[in-house]
Amino acid sequence: MAEPSETRLILPRIRWGWVLVGLATLIFFFSARAILGPFLAGFVLAYLLDPLTNKLERRGMARWLATSLVLTTFLAAIAGLVLATAPIIQAQLTQLMTNLPTIIDSVRPWAEEISRRTGTPLRASAVPTQLMERALAWVTGALGGIIAGGLAFFNVITLVVVAPVVAFYLLRDWDIVTARIAGWWPRRYDTTIRELLAQSDEALSGFVRGQFLVCLCLAGLYAIGWGLIGLDYFIVLALLAGLLGFVPFVGPFFGVAMGLLVAIGQFGLDPTRIGLVLGVFAIVQVIEGSVLTPNLIGNRIGLHPVWVLFAIFAGGELMGVVGIFLAVPIAAVTGVVARWLLTQYLGSRFYKTEGPPPS
Repeated sequence: MAEPSETRLILPRIRWGWVLVGLATLIFFFSARAILGPFLAGFVLAYLLDPLTNKLERRGMARWLATSLVLTTFLAAIAGLVLATAPIIQAQLTQLMTNLPTIIDSVRPWAEEISRRTGTPLRASAVPTQLMERALAWVTGALGGIIAGGLAFFNVITLVVVAPVVAFYLLRDWDIVTARIAGWWPRRYDTTIRELLAQSDEALSGFVRGQFLVCLCLAGLYAIGWGLIGLDYFIVLALLAGLLGFVPFVGPFFGVAMGLLVAIGQFGLDPTRIGLVLGVFAIVQVIEGSVLTPNLIGNRIGLHPVWVLFAIFAGGELMGVVGIFLAVPIAAVTGVVARWLLTQYLGSRFYKTEGPPPS
């Protein structure tokens, strides 16, 4: 029989000093979270644009020149898109926010008709309207919070000015910074840490870049479909549905719910028009599921849909709107670490040793 010590799951010693250093670092960044926005945005830009910069560098272009070219092109494209669409989006968004209470009131006769036909009290049949009102309050509250907390004038200036500067220096020195940080890993765990970081980078970068392209395609397809139908505010609704497409499963249905709400307010209970709105949603979802997601994202997340849903709701509970959008990327990296831990457990003596447990 094997010795009792061979059946124990041996865990690494906890270095409490390093644990305290890690906690102090987390507390510092949490305390300074109000000013981290531009720096985080710059880091994300550098991370996403690094592969393209590397391609230009491999073709013989100097790193600083490749960085300047890639970053300038990206920012110019974003600025051009914003300037071209801002007047239309602002006009439609203002009109939508002004008319939404009227649109919601137009749904009440539908609830009253259902109440009359089913013989149920009006209070019960008014639940859908109340839910829509609460959803509207949540959307307007979230937008108000973003405008008040994240898009104040000073924050806009810092975001527009500081984030590109941070992105430029990080992107220019990306290889130097990552090599220096890699030199700090404990030597005995260097290979393992590099493998985990490579897998995390593949999952995270593939998902973020792919989902960004998917969201752009979704917004364009919704705008074309709902625009051909003649749906009011179709540009704002399409952008909303495309943006929410970054949140798997939950986002698209919330976007189409807003489209249906506007359709009922505009066309009444016309089954043809409502069917066309739903038809556009169904066609776009088929295109996303069969063409866009398999080719642009694939299975890079490596998570079961149930875990993705759990991550979305957990992120929303912990961090609100921001947590909802960060949930899937964080879950993708967490999944890489969890799969590695499971592999270590399945290869350990604790799992493989047979026989009765030691007394």
